[in-house]
Amino acid sequence: MSNLQVQLVKKPDAKYPRVNDVFQVKTTSTPTATQLKDGEVLLENLYFSIDAAMRVWISGAKTYVDPVLPGNTMFGQAVSRVLASKSEKFQKGDYVIGIVNWTLYQITSDAKLHLVKRGGDIDDLTGYSLLGPLGISGLTAFVGFEAIGKPKEGETVVISAAAGAVGEIAVQLAKTYYKCKVIGIAGGPEKCDYVKKQLGAHDCIDYKNENLSKRLRELTPNGIHVYFDNVGGEMLDEILMHITDHTRIILCGAIATYNQTGEPYKVKNYPRLIIKRAVMQGFLYFDHPELFKPGQATITQMLKQGQMKIRYDVQNGLEQAPNGLAKLLLGQNNGKVVVKAKSDQPKL
Repeated sequence: MSNLQVQLVKKPDAKYPRVNDVFQVKTTSTPTATQLKDGEVLLENLYFSIDAAMRVWISGAKTYVDPVLPGNTMFGQAVSRVLASKSEKFQKGDYVIGIVNWTLYQITSDAKLHLVKRGGDIDDLTGYSLLGPLGISGLTAFVGFEAIGKPKEGETVVISAAAGAVGEIAVQLAKTYYKCKVIGIAGGPEKCDYVKKQLGAHDCIDYKNENLSKRLRELTPNGIHVYFDNVGGEMLDEILMHITDHTRIILCGAIATYNQTGEPYKVKNYPRLIIKRAVMQGFLYFDHPELFKPGQATITQMLKQGQMKIRYDVQNGLEQAPNGLAKLLLGQNNGKVVVKAKSDQPKL
C-alpha cells in the first residue's frame, strides 16, 4: 500500500501561483498500526480542504499556525477514517476531522481530531460538506456575522469574494437568515451572475469590469452597515469611504495581499472608522466554539429547505492538491475547493 506525500520544496516567489513550482509529490512508506503509541490513531485521509490562508502558511510567516518551511509536509483540514487506534477517544472505523498532513496515511495524536461519525460510511458529498458549509467555510461565515457583524433585518450587507467558499455562504446567510439587503463583489460576469441568480444577492459588482466606487454609491445610497471582507487591500480602502454610522467590518481574509512580495498596501481611509464610530475586527472561527452547534444547525436547516446552494471545485487525487491551491489563489475556482485524496474512491 503506497503512501503519497506533498512537500513544500521552496518558498513562493513573485511568480507563484502563476508558476506552480513550490511543491513536490513523493511516494513514502505507509505507517502501520504497530507503530502507534498511546493516544495516537492511524488515519486514512479522505477529503482535504483548500483554503486561501495556506498562501500565508507557506510564506514562512508565523501566524496562528506554525509556518510550512521548505522540506516540510504541507498540512490542512481534512476528513479522515481511523484505520487503527490506541486512543480512548476514537476507535477503528470512526470518521474524524482535523488538521492533518497532505498525505494519504499518517499517525497523529487524538488531541488534534474531532469525531464526525462513528462507524458506517460516508459518501463524497458528506465529506465535502464537512469541510464546506458544515465545516471551516460555513462556520467562518456564521461566526463572522454572529461575533462581529451582528446584521439586523433590513440593513445593507456587502460581501467581497462573494462567489468564493466563504463568500457564497455569507451571501445566503445575510439574505435568508438575517433578512438583509445583500450586495456581492466578485470578479467577472460569470461569477456575478452566480452571486445574483443562484445565491440570491440583490446585486453584484464586477470589480474587474466596473467602477467600484461608482457602483457602491449607486447600490448603497444610505451607506454600508456590515462589510464582510475577504479581500483587504485597496478594496477595503474604498469600502471605508461608503460606511455609515456604527458600521461593522468583519475582517475574514486578505487575498489581495497574499501574493504581494514588495511593500504591503497601507490602508489610508481608516480615519473614517473614527468619524463613523465604526468597528473593524479580525477573527478566527475556532475562537468561538460556542457558535459551532448553532451555526451548523442553522446551515443544515437551510440546506434541507433548499435555501442554500453550494458549489464544490473538486480536485481528484492528492497529487492535484497543489493545483487546487494555485487555482484558488488565481481566482479560477468555482466554489469551495476540495481534494478527494484517492480519485478511485466511489463516486456519488
